[in-house]
Amino acid sequence: MANEAAVMTRRFRTLAGVTTALTFVLILLGLHTGSTGGGLSCGTRWPLCNGWMGLFPANWASFFEWFHRFVAMIVGFLLLGWLYGVWRWQDDRRIRYAVTAAIAILPFQIVLGGVTTTAGGMFPHGFNPVIMIAHFTTATVIFALLVYAVARMFGAPGSHAVRSVVGLAGGLVALNAVFVFVPVFDHPPTNLIAYYAASFALLAVLVALLTWSETAVEPANLLRFRAVTGVAAALLYVAMVLSRQKWGLPDLYVETATILLAVAVAGLAVLANRVVVDTGGFGAQRAD
Repeated sequence: MANEAAVMTRRFRTLAGVTTALTFVLILLGLHTGSTGGGLSCGTRWPLCNGWMGLFPANWASFFEWFHRFVAMIVGFLLLGWLYGVWRWQDDRRIRYAVTAAIAILPFQIVLGGVTTTAGGMFPHGFNPVIMIAHFTTATVIFALLVYAVARMFGAPGSHAVRSVVGLAGGLVALNAVFVFVPVFDHPPTNLIAYYAASFALLAVLVALLTWSETAVEPANLLRFRAVTGVAAALLYVAMVLSRQKWGLPDLYVETATILLAVAVAGLAVLANRVVVDTGGFGAQRAD
């Protein structure tokens, strides 16, 4: 019986990890579609498009739009399976609520995507900045909720691993800065997607650290650790929004946000070295 429960737990964690990873891929596909104008290829025919019977891509732009939708459909089914699982087998209420909240936001995300596609041609440069940022924000919140749920499912690792994750945050913010200050790729959409891949990976790391801090950080320093991590996450979000370049603002704004983000992550690394305690490995997260 215990062996059967262990197998179920393993499968459930795999489902959670795969769903979250595919959500990460889905966001990058959406950003690529938006940066190349693929979403506008379907115009007011959404949710259909411009190919045969309105169901198949007619060109490369609409191919990316349709592939984005195909992955979104897979993620949607996986999320429903995860939702069923957390309410049937998961004792941790916070995990239940996080997954439920992510799915509750999903319809708004879909509607905003439809508005972005259908109404895009009515605005300069193809997209309404407010709608685009709302669409981006809902995707970011969904991803953060799923990462939170996964981090709680696995629990906080040992102190050495937590410090290594903080070090990973430092590496990711450095990579993030490279794509802000240096046009690494000649193709701007490629450079943009590489930037967001590093940024969302960094967001996942920061959310995981916030989640694990409950058991991985000395109680006396918990508030300080969470405050620094939260500030870093907020600066990251601001930098990502500014990097969409939909407001006509000079590059100085996103560059400043990136520098402040690097300072916050550096401060987090110094703090983590002093206040992270041994949790005894994975699975030590409180389940209430």
